[in-house]
Amino acid sequence: MMKLIRQILKKQNLFLFILLFLFWMVLTPSYKPQSMIAGFVVCGGVVIFCRDLFFNDEETSLYTLKGILNFFVFVRILLVEIIKANIDVARVVLSPSLPITPGFVKVRNYLKKDMNKVIYANAITLTPGTLTVDVNEEGYVIHALTKEAGEGVENSNLEKYAMKLEEGEK
Repeated sequence: MMKLIRQILKKQNLFLFILLFLFWMVLTPSYKPQSMIAGFVVCGGVVIFCRDLFFNDEETSLYTLKGILNFFVFVRILLVEIIKANIDVARVVLSPSLPITPGFVKVRNYLKKDMNKVIYANAITLTPGTLTVDVNEEGYVIHALTKEAGEGVENSNLEKYAMKLEEGEK
């Protein structure tokens, strides 16, 4: 029992609990004691049952202050890339000649941690005109709407900032 309590009181688990409880407080319609107690119990239960899913020893550095700041920079870059890709896809689709050249592109994988690989693969998929089809140790298989979109994935800003996410964790 004491071992469980010590695990729950770890810095990462307290961070998750506080984050979940703040979210609960935003969503709750009233701040009556029974609502706060229910939120406390529910958030505590989520932390207890999901602590191994959210925080394993290899991935915890993403949850440091520097890791979180790097992640927000990554999200900002992702939003810019999504806007640029939306404009490109709209230009291609609205063009009378419909200049699409769909194809598959293999992109090497320079990331080491699984969480960062997933974040980068999902970022590629969120960008219009590209879709991550496969992720393996060698790299990513990406389907692109145009040849230019496929070539733009390799050495993109997203890849550079995904690598910064991993570098910031050291």
